[in-house]
Amino acid sequence: MTTIDIVPKFNVGDLVRKVGGTYQANGIIVGTAVTTRGELRYVFEFSAFPGMLHIFNEAQLEAREEYETTFPDHG
Repeated sequence: MTTIDIVPKFNVGDLVRKVGGTYQANGIIVGTAVTTRGELRYVFEFSAFPGMLHIFNEAQLEAREEYETTFPDHG
């Protein structure tokens, strides 16, 4: 598979939820990347921690419709 064959499920700006594992979180897709094996990954920015990024695979994310407009006070 080459990068040209990859059709992303999510696009930059899509609202998503990280699912599975030990935690769940809401966020937005801010970028994509392809591994050296040709696997697509998504750069996810946490809505509760603006500026905090993680990289996830497609199976770890699901689409959602609402974005939080307020953030917790971490100061």
